[in-house]
Amino acid sequence: MTGAGLGLGLASVKMAAALLVLLAVIFLGLALLKRYGVAARLQGRGSGLLQVEERVSLSPRKQLVVVRFLNRLLVVGVTDTGITLIAEHQEDHETDRNFQSALERENGKNSSR
Repeated sequence: MTGAGLGLGLASVKMAAALLVLLAVIFLGLALLKRYGVAARLQGRGSGLLQVEERVSLSPRKQLVVVRFLNRLLVVGVTDTGITLIAEHQEDHETDRNFQSALERENGKNSSR
């Protein structure tokens, strides 16, 4: 093989590696957008009072959805024709998903005693 042929082969390998890295970055970006982007907020995984905790698809047009509203968990059935409340659970205390704020709240309770 000549020097020019070796240089062309090395350039092809570098180009293929760069293409693979670029594709990996694009797929990672899409996965992060799907997880934390606008679609996640529209599906109820935002930071508001109403949050979708879990969603299970039973068929293409039927789902069971667990929704959190304050300290209540609601299990609802969702179909094309409507939404039906299946079960409801109220927790004795409101769960705080932010560890730091929960720790600060507990420290505030202990210091006031």
